[in-house]
Amino acid sequence: MPERLWRDGAPAAMVPRMAAPRVLLGNLEPVVRLGMSAVLADEGIAVIGEETRPQALVLLAGRLRPDAVVLDLDRLESRELGDRLRSAAPDTTVVFWTRDEHVMVVIGPGGEEPRRIADPAPDELRSELVRSQVERVER
Repeated sequence: MPERLWRDGAPAAMVPRMAAPRVLLGNLEPVVRLGMSAVLADEGIAVIGEETRPQALVLLAGRLRPDAVVLDLDRLESRELGDRLRSAAPDTTVVFWTRDEHVMVVIGPGGEEPRRIADPAPDELRSELVRSQVERVER
């Protein structure tokens, strides 16, 4: 349903209301995945699935086309898995998250350079996920 924007008491434009960003959780440790699900829910972000098996995650991402997939930055296989995910779902942002939550690396759609964010807070994660959703809509 479009949302009416108002300026100076008069309707300015009709814009579509964006749904919550849709996120798929990947190869995170169980306790990290549980905490991430809770934090994302608190931030109004929809976790649409969880999958730890690499091939199943790639297939799920290709089918669901999430706005973002969150992977464990500390795992050696995550970089290759991120590349495979980006091939299966090219409009999806890949977020690499550390277990100790001190670093987040984000690779947006279209092969943009990875962005490293130190000491990310939940609002920064939400901001990145919303950004990926907006970029996807604009394409």
